[in-house]
Amino acid sequence: MVSNIRIALANVVKAIGLTLIIPAIVALIYSESFEFTIFSICAFIVSLLGLLMCPKASIGEITLVDAFIISASSWLLASLIGAIPYISIAKMDPLDAYFESMSGFTTTGMTVIANIEALPRSLLLWRALTQWIGGIGIILFFILFVSPKGLGVWRLYIAEAREEKALTTTKGTVIAIWLLYSILTVICASALIFVGLEPFEAIAHALTAISTGGFSTRNMSIASFENIRVNIILMIFMIIGATNFIVLIRAMRFRSLRIIIESIELKFCLSIIMIASFIIALDLLFNWKSDNFFNAFHYAIFHVISILTTTGYTLSNIAEFPNLTAWVLTILMMIGGSLGSTAGGIKIMRIIIVIKALTHSISILALPERIIKPFKIKGHEMNLDDIFKITSFFTAYFILIFIEGMLITLSGNIHPFNALSAALSSQGNVGPSFLQISSNLPNSIKAVLIFGMWAGRLEVFPVITFIPYILKKILR
Repeated sequence: MVSNIRIALANVVKAIGLTLIIPAIVALIYSESFEFTIFSICAFIVSLLGLLMCPKASIGEITLVDAFIISASSWLLASLIGAIPYISIAKMDPLDAYFESMSGFTTTGMTVIANIEALPRSLLLWRALTQWIGGIGIILFFILFVSPKGLGVWRLYIAEAREEKALTTTKGTVIAIWLLYSILTVICASALIFVGLEPFEAIAHALTAISTGGFSTRNMSIASFENIRVNIILMIFMIIGATNFIVLIRAMRFRSLRIIIESIELKFCLSIIMIASFIIALDLLFNWKSDNFFNAFHYAIFHVISILTTTGYTLSNIAEFPNLTAWVLTILMMIGGSLGSTAGGIKIMRIIIVIKALTHSISILALPERIIKPFKIKGHEMNLDDIFKITSFFTAYFILIFIEGMLITLSGNIHPFNALSAALSSQGNVGPSFLQISSNLPNSIKAVLIFGMWAGRLEVFPVITFIPYILKKILR
């Protein structure tokens, strides 16, 4: 009997194979004959491989452990397939190609490609497309094509770090998320074209802005455009991408802007943006090359939004920023966006819950022992299981950060701050870091960063489940 895991992975392979047709079409449009051949062959072989892996399309009932294994495996497998065009077209080293592909699908945005502008447009589109697919999630992309029986869809849904539905059914929620995601992408691309970007670059950046991915078609990222209107549009869509899509869908469903305005995560996010931007603007004004407050604030708010939303676009090399700015941006790398968004990081709601749990615990100490004070977030009571799950996540997240930072430091004699920055950036799926990322890094550091991207995108628990599962299979 064919296992549900195998059936699921076969369908993921087929789904990724189909997406390879899109850059093949782009190659045809731009007369890139070699690239057209490569992408077409890849699309055919990968799709056929998925079919040969398992012709059967339907999936039976799956457990939560199965869902975790499918989720963790899918990201590794998708990144492996995604690396093929880099190897075939850009002639990249296999590890570098896998690094680039994993960075794309996990929406991290780190790159080891020295000259991005030298890449053919079809490959640039593939880089952007991997981030767009990864922004919502490979498993949610897969659910569009195949629905497991029973609670299988819900278990796969939560295995990819999602915790609530906007509609009655999980499949309906997934379709609504993808529909909204696609509409926002079109709006972003249209706005960028309106303010002067060439259509291809507008589409590529729309794909990586709403997905909070950060891959650009330019070596100097957004600084290359020297267009403040482009910057403003990208800032707006980075914030939208980092907003809980369930909240956005509910607001559209009930035609109520108030649902968005009253979002505690969005309020917290905007507060962080304003406070951090003001602090960094003053630091840049007095300790950097900014000659006026407006210019300093422009650089500050763009980078604060970019790093907090884990997008990773830049207007300047962040390694050149003064120390205070470096520390503020490093802290923002840990925070990330909202639950149910395309952003990475710890997520704002978890931080809110931990802060409120701490103040709740302190307030209880002042009450008589017989008094029971329920723990509530915006009127909703939370149980101990939810709090325990969040504290467990925090513990596992920072243990992995510590291990990754230590391994990076030891692997290349890297300064601890730079190593910590790289670990936080990779696991937070941010992109920019104070460690210079390039193909010249030791392979061991690249491997650690790849692991960090993977673990961060899956929010740790599926990875912790997957590793002992694979070791058990190997040692059996």
